[in-house]
Amino acid sequence: MQILFILLLSCKGCGSCWVMPGLPNVAVTDPPPFDTGVDDPPPEDTGEELPPASICLQQEVEPNNDIRDAQDVAMEEWMCGIFGEPADNDLFTFDVESDAWVRVWIRASELGSLANPRAFLYDEDEEFAASFEDSFLSEDIDRTFKLDKAREMYIGLLEQNTGSLQYGEEYDWRMRVSIVKAPVDWNTEEIEDNDSRDSANIVSDGDRVFGRVENGFRYDWYMLEVTEERTEVVVQTDAWIHGSPLNPEIMVEGPDGEEIDKRHTHDSSSNYDAKVAFTAMDTGEYLIRVGACCSGDSGGRGGGLPHWYVLDVDAQPVEGGAADTGSGK
Repeated sequence: MQILFILLLSCKGCGSCWVMPGLPNVAVTDPPPFDTGVDDPPPEDTGEELPPASICLQQEVEPNNDIRDAQDVAMEEWMCGIFGEPADNDLFTFDVESDAWVRVWIRASELGSLANPRAFLYDEDEEFAASFEDSFLSEDIDRTFKLDKAREMYIGLLEQNTGSLQYGEEYDWRMRVSIVKAPVDWNTEEIEDNDSRDSANIVSDGDRVFGRVENGFRYDWYMLEVTEERTEVVVQTDAWIHGSPLNPEIMVEGPDGEEIDKRHTHDSSSNYDAKVAFTAMDTGEYLIRVGACCSGDSGGRGGGLPHWYVLDVDAQPVEGGAADTGSGK
């Protein structure tokens, strides 16, 4: 045994004689990727991105600067055009066969155009008319309104900035007219004639009243009866933030005839709806006046049938409020 051990140690190349047996001839493939069985969702379409001008389904055709030459515009499709000459006035017409909600969306500056459009909406009898201008949020126009009945409508576009150079290929615009769902809900409607204190519509907690400011110099009046002392009252409009051309104003008078508050803005500086909130310390009749901003203006205020609003009324008695005293406002 010792001799065999010595022979193995002295054999320097013996390790080279050992060979690892080969693996069987089997093809090895990578396993397939893990499949969850759930398809990836398609990219979300928000509807806010305008397709390139090359696929606009409608193009402005000149001349269209007279009501007799007004160009038909198809609903739900983009119309593309330019202000091609100084004081260019582009007129279009469309039919709405019911008292539907209509959205007029005009884009220009946000797409890189130099144009700053203004739009005039009217029907053949000029009963349903409004002027659409840009807002402090955007130079483009996005307005939504409810027709009172089926009407043949006209819309005119022109450059808002007057001058001898505000026209040409760089003053392009895009417009779409659509039938849309109501952007607000309501549970009652204004009853005419309510243009004075004596003819005020009666409202109560939970009412959401759909109304229109038919004339910029007239107001709609409502009356809220407060039956418990120390009631928290909030009256506000849903209008401007949803595309109404109306910039509303609310004024509230107490049972003594004194003005409690008047507002034409909301909680946010970017919301030009109106909101008045106060604590009614006394029971009695509180009058609510709704109109177009602003009552102190010397010029005309926006009004007309397209100038709609929903007045939201909330009146909540404060628990134990009768035991407290306060200013009454």
